[in-house]
Amino acid sequence: CYEAQVIWEDALSQPVYSNAPLKAGNQLENSLFSKGHCALDLGEEEFTLGRPHPMIDNDLRIQRMNQEAADSQTAVILLDVVLGYGAHPNPAEELADAIKNIQSDHQNIVFIASIIGTEEDPQSLSKSTNALHQAGVILCESNAQAARLAAFLVEKDNQ
Repeated sequence: CYEAQVIWEDALSQPVYSNAPLKAGNQLENSLFSKGHCALDLGEEEFTLGRPHPMIDNDLRIQRMNQEAADSQTAVILLDVVLGYGAHPNPAEELADAIKNIQSDHQNIVFIASIIGTEEDPQSLSKSTNALHQAGVILCESNAQAARLAAFLVEKDNQ
């Protein structure tokens, strides 16, 4: 979330609001609702208090993706997927299913993701990559690359 905001600060013509903003003036009034360009860190304590981190449990992430997709102003949803021990046993497959469902009603939304992991992780980088690719997700080599692509698409859409 932080890295994407650093990139977007220079790349976007409008401010980026967040529950973990770079600048205090860009604090979301209510993290349950997005505003403008938004970078949401679902790993923040406000979302993890009394529930598993989204790296372990995709339910909150999927719920929020559905919420954002229902907003006609949403053009891009950016995700990072973390593999490894202590992470969800198959995050990409679960997210891919949710994305396919969302895209059946909202074909204009672009999903971009980066995967943090290796082939040796229990979830397998290639299997995770394939699952997201089959769901139509644009995969980038890094979070920074994904953030730059998201910014490009959003700015292009605003022109």
